[in-house]
Amino acid sequence: MARELDGKRALVTGSSNGLGAAIAKRLAREGARLVVHGRNTERAERVAAAIRADGGEAHVAIGDLMLDDQATAVADTAEAALGGIDILVNNAGGESAGHGQAAFFDAKPEEWLKTYNGNVVCAIRLIHRFAPGMKAAGWGRIIQISSLVSHRPNLVIPDYAAAKAGLNNMTVGLSLALAGTGVTVNSISPGVILTAGVEGWFRKLSEQYGWGTDWPEIEKRAIAALAPNHIGRAGRPEDVAHAVMYLASPAGGFVTGTDMLVSGGPA
Repeated sequence: MARELDGKRALVTGSSNGLGAAIAKRLAREGARLVVHGRNTERAERVAAAIRADGGEAHVAIGDLMLDDQATAVADTAEAALGGIDILVNNAGGESAGHGQAAFFDAKPEEWLKTYNGNVVCAIRLIHRFAPGMKAAGWGRIIQISSLVSHRPNLVIPDYAAAKAGLNNMTVGLSLALAGTGVTVNSISPGVILTAGVEGWFRKLSEQYGWGTDWPEIEKRAIAALAPNHIGRAGRPEDVAHAVMYLASPAGGFVTGTDMLVSGGPA
């Protein structure tokens, strides 16, 4: 039985764990041939092995996308493995340093530059490499993983919120540059997603505030206190992976230049 992405070639950056791994596995289940990217070979190989065990094809590319030469090496590895990329998911990113409350003036200019490099310029490096091939083929998908804080910045990690807003803006500009080519460009802005790190954070907060040890209650209280939404829980990596799958598939072919909120609804 044909799957929606049979034969398509996908690179998911930052897919050696967490959200990126869930996205890579979801695309592979629909027949995409995957390049798993990360900076840690063991973790990336583990994700690739899981995809292969599920009947998919997966290759590994290792490198730090914040560095021109390593980004080029990642792109070279992906191209050598698959012959080109049809679906580029720019998931790699993050803040340059953790900050506490009222941290706007704690984030130094060099941290702002590093965060912008890690979220926007990293994406641009791979876009410049793979968008021309998509354009020539008349089909492609470029999907950027942004964040809800790009719309609703708070007192924490201001450099990250601003960089993700820049990523959303770049997405719209790129969609205009690729109009009429068959290549769509979109971003996805998740709310709080329950990765292993977020679960650990919630459990520490539970100890601090006496929320008990029952996980459903901890999650409910943490979301209500930190990031309230209409659903009343944190998102799961699979929630974002499903959104990526929609935008990557033929069903998403009439969607471009937009940012999709996967956040449980606004507070």
